[in-house]
Amino acid sequence: MTSILQKDPARCWLCGRYGTSADPLDTHHVFFGPYRSKSERYGLTVKLHHFSCHIYDRGAVHANKAVCRELQAEAQKAAMKEYGWSTEDFMRVFGRNYIEEGT
Repeated sequence: MTSILQKDPARCWLCGRYGTSADPLDTHHVFFGPYRSKSERYGLTVKLHHFSCHIYDRGAVHANKAVCRELQAEAQKAAMKEYGWSTEDFMRVFGRNYIEEGT
């Protein structure tokens, strides 16, 4: 399914730059592990630069828990809006609530 989070898949969701041959864009499944296929099914994927934004840099999603959680919270909000889900509905599909109370 097409991402519901990202309008331009030619740009990195995190930094906004285009992919290059030195740092191409990967598809990142926002909810990974047992929820990877559900991320795909519900359009909760984004394009990220392989080295600098996805895997290795200090600010990369897989290297920085705060960045990962911020993306997961944004994805939860987008899914709830797109599918008309409550927080409880989202939790039934993805196992937990990623949005902090009061936001």
